[in-house]
This record gives sequence, C-alpha cells and structure tokens, in this order.
Amino acid sequence: MKKIRFYILFSIAVLFLGISVVKASDDGFIDILNEASFDECIKNQGLCRIMSNLTFTSKKEIDKEVIIDLNGYIIVASDDLKLNSGLIAVNRGGKLTINDSGKNGKISTGTGDNVWAAIQVLKDNLSSSPAELIINGGTIEGYYYGITGNGNYNNSVITINDGVIKGLNKEDSAAIYHPQEGTLIINNGTIKGGTGIEIRSGSLTVNNGMIEGIAPKFVKMVNKSGTTTNGVGIAVAQHVTKNPINVVVNDGNIKGQYAFYEWNPHENSEEELEKIQIHLNGGNYIGLATGVHAVYSEDLKNFISGGRYNTDVSEYLTEDAKLAAKTFSDDIVMDIEPSKSVFPEILIGILLLVGVAVAMVVCQKKNLLFFK
Repeated sequence: MKKIRFYILFSIAVLFLGISVVKASDDGFIDILNEASFDECIKNQGLCRIMSNLTFTSKKEIDKEVIIDLNGYIIVASDDLKLNSGLIAVNRGGKLTINDSGKNGKISTGTGDNVWAAIQVLKDNLSSSPAELIINGGTIEGYYYGITGNGNYNNSVITINDGVIKGLNKEDSAAIYHPQEGTLIINNGTIKGGTGIEIRSGSLTVNNGMIEGIAPKFVKMVNKSGTTTNGVGIAVAQHVTKNPINVVVNDGNIKGQYAFYEWNPHENSEEELEKIQIHLNGGNYIGLATGVHAVYSEDLKNFISGGRYNTDVSEYLTEDAKLAAKTFSDDIVMDIEPSKSVFPEILIGILLLVGVAVAMVVCQKKNLLFFK
C-alpha cells in the first residue's frame, strides 16, 4: 500500500510540479519532452533527442560533449527572455553537435530582438580545450546572429556540414559572425543573413554551400563591438584586436550586393594588415548591386586564382591565374582557373628524347639501324 501511495504522489508531482522524467532509447539518446529534461540531459547524459516543440525560459550552457537531435521539432526562446548573447552557449571545453533526423528542425531566437543569437561559442574560458560546434542539419536562426563568437574569448572550432544558418534581421545581421581567433569551416549548407559571414579574426575555409547577404542595400560602418557590413556574402574586416585572418574559398555560391568585401574599418597599420591572407581558389561569385563589383578589397591584391565572377576582377588575379572565358551572354562573366605548369610536358619530352637516343645506340651496336 505504501508503494502504491508513493507512485500516486510521484505522478501528481510530475504533472503539477514539472519534474522531468528522462527515458533512454536503445541507441542511448534521451527523449526530451520539456525544458527540465533538456537541462538534465545536457548536464548529465549528453545525447538528447527532442520529442516535442520546446520554449526555453533561460540560456543553456554546454561545457561537455553534447549531441542534440532536433528530430523535426522547434526550440525557441520565450517572449520574455532577454539575452545579448546566444540562447545556447558553448563554453571552451564543450562540444555541441546539432543533427536533425526529422524534417524542419529548428533552433530560433524568435522574430524579436530580445535574444541576439541562436548559438554562441566561447562564453567563458573554462578549459584549455576549444569550444566546438558542429552543424549537420536543421535550421539555426537568430535575430542578429545565427551563430556568433566573442572577440574576448579565443580558441573555437565551428564546422557547418549541412543545414541552414540565418540572421533574421536582414537590415542588420550576420548569419555567422566570427570576431574571435578560431577556425570556421563551411563544407555545405545554406548561410544567409543581412551579411552571410563576417570574419574579423581567425580562419575561414569554404569548400561548398550557399552563402548569401540578403540586405537590400550595402552598408558599412566602423564598429568596435559587432559587425561592420550589411549586404555582403563574405565580409573580411580586421578587428581592433588586430588578429590574423586567413580566408580560403575552394568552391560554393557566394552572393550579395558585394559577393566578397574586404576593408579596414579601424585603420589598422600596414604591418597589421599583412596578417590578412585571402585565397579565392574557386566558387561562383555574384554581385547584385548595379555599379559594384562581385569582389572588392581595400587592402589586398593577387588573391584570385580561380572561380567565376559576374564583374571584372582582373586587378585581384594572381600571377598564375588563367582567364578561361571573359563573356557570357550579354553579361560579363570571368571564368578563372589556375594555369597548369608546363613542367610535366617538358619532362615527358626530355624522357622521350633520351629513350630515342638510347635505342639508336643499341641498334647501332647490333647493326640494326636502317639508316646511318
């Protein structure tokens, strides 16, 4: 009888007091039905499968390895939650992976500006290990930033393998804002905001995907604590921290009022600007605004070795770049590919000549020559 009373009281507590009950699936994932069970999962188990739409009333911090399967459901910030940071924060030493085994899974700040970002890396320096974020699916959207770092905290690794990253305020947002020293890798997915990506410190490698600045006009401003451009696919603007920047684009579709834009908002010295490296090896670049360029750089030259551009980018070509085609239909299109080295052809020719000479010597010794 006592045992029955206990279960009755426990059930009442679950219903009316919001006590979370977590249940592990056969694959080790915990089924998440409410905010309390989510909090317990990221604190203890680390494998969290969302089983209903959730509204977060507080910021969630990740300081260990956590995998969240959105499973087609939506996580959104409550209307009265106010954060000038991320709804989910990945601390140094934490590793967060976002999957979506269902369809249309989403993490969102909502359409208001109460919460600035969906996910922020490097809230704190809790460990010597990096803060890691991996997006394999779902939509990550924030009013100002889908994903953001913090210029005061360094050592991060962000990898986008698929999914959609959004900045919701197209007049003033970046889908990904990267002011910290860290690594940002785009393997695929769709990244769009007022500006697609703004990098102010660290390294960016783009291997594929769609990166788009959706602002209706190009705007730039000096900003010591935030983004500096709007309307750009990829923006490069060295921070007041004067940290090195390394950008490599191997492929992908980049579009905006300017597809690619580099400038020096804080008038950093020439010595500091030498820390910026840009290599556009491939990709498709489309500048949308009339009278602008697909690519503009205030400070660098000789960084385009491949890709396709809908405006003239001759002033930025590397010495070994080869202009494959200049016009397409009625619009100018520059197809650029690295020049191939002639060394292999020369080497083959030399080897053939040596082979012929050796054969002639052998034949002469054996009196096999047909001519002398």
